[in-house]
Amino acid sequence: MRFALCLLLLPILTTLIIAQEEPPMPPVAEPTPDQPAESTSSASFTRMKLGEFWYGMYLPDGTTEGYARMSLRETKQGGVHCDWELHIAYDGGQYEEERKITFDADWQMTYSEYEANGHRVLGAREGNVMVGKSGVDDLRAEVAEDAVTGMGFILAAGAELKAGTSFTRHEYNEANNFSDMDTTSFDIGEQEEIELPEGKIKAWRIDMQRSEKGKALPIWVNDAREIVQVDWGTNNLMKLHRQKTESLYDPKPPLFTELEPEDKTKLYITADFHGFTLDEMWDLWATGEGLTKWWAPEAEIEGKVGGKYQPTWKDEEGNITWQLDGVVEIWEPKKKLGYSWKWNTDPEDGPTLHVIAEFKAIEGGVNIRITHKSFDANNDDQQNRTSIHQGWEFFGTKLAALKK
Repeated sequence: MRFALCLLLLPILTTLIIAQEEPPMPPVAEPTPDQPAESTSSASFTRMKLGEFWYGMYLPDGTTEGYARMSLRETKQGGVHCDWELHIAYDGGQYEEERKITFDADWQMTYSEYEANGHRVLGAREGNVMVGKSGVDDLRAEVAEDAVTGMGFILAAGAELKAGTSFTRHEYNEANNFSDMDTTSFDIGEQEEIELPEGKIKAWRIDMQRSEKGKALPIWVNDAREIVQVDWGTNNLMKLHRQKTESLYDPKPPLFTELEPEDKTKLYITADFHGFTLDEMWDLWATGEGLTKWWAPEAEIEGKVGGKYQPTWKDEEGNITWQLDGVVEIWEPKKKLGYSWKWNTDPEDGPTLHVIAEFKAIEGGVNIRITHKSFDANNDDQQNRTSIHQGWEFFGTKLAALKK
């Protein structure tokens, strides 16, 4: 795991996402006349409305935290190509991604591309194999005939808009080298009234179900075959706007300052935390009770060198999903804390990282310096370094908020 699964949010963003593009604004095309095409999943599809679509990303209280842009255009071969970009800002950081997907005239996926956090995965279809690149490495992944990625959610706009109908596709996680996510179903329900910036409208609800246990992803499509709203299930509600929405993205300045950014073998960051005493800050890092106030739901810490440093996350059934199997390596109360960094989900033969947190009283608060090492400066471990940096930013902001 990278940082408590880096943010424990945004599978929106990464599988979709929730988890997971681009240029200026071409005129929105008029709806193309219905052209039913037989898909590889035996469902009947109609060409969705083409053009460029702008969305606001809304929190449950109605505030916005960013935007998405989707561009749909026809290919020379009679298929559909989608460019997607997502930009959201939240307390403790921001997330940005770009994705692409192309379908041929028979609605078979022929191309996919994903880029976020400095990591890029792309694949072109050759028969039932996606061939391409993951970072600098060659990629070859077998896929089913009816394969889609998380961007396959756009198929909802081309489905038969009739309550009670459904279709399925085999989904692959493009962010994770086209790993198999099994069958995803699209179930068309009744029309519902929803609230958009332009006012209330009627739209068809289509539930995208990724697994039997997971919650469905509701997608609303209007009669013009536009995706007008998506509930990503991560406190993000995406709503269609009739104008550009870049202004909704307002990232905050980072909490931490990187002290030696040129040294890619480690992450060396610092921040001032106002309102805390040295005693309070030490307890928040060096006791299980303290750690649960800003990081993990559960934690066990043994206050001695060689003791456990073990934050834990569990699922609804109480099973451990993620656990840092850390060991205390430095224990200098109110001065310095060090522990090893290896997750229960990491390969046994994978490298163990190490964290050192140094505490210093300053006027009105406490300064913390964190050294997280050692990373391989010459391979894709730099993606891990980037994710961990984002994780410290996110949870450090939660820590700072305890005194706000």
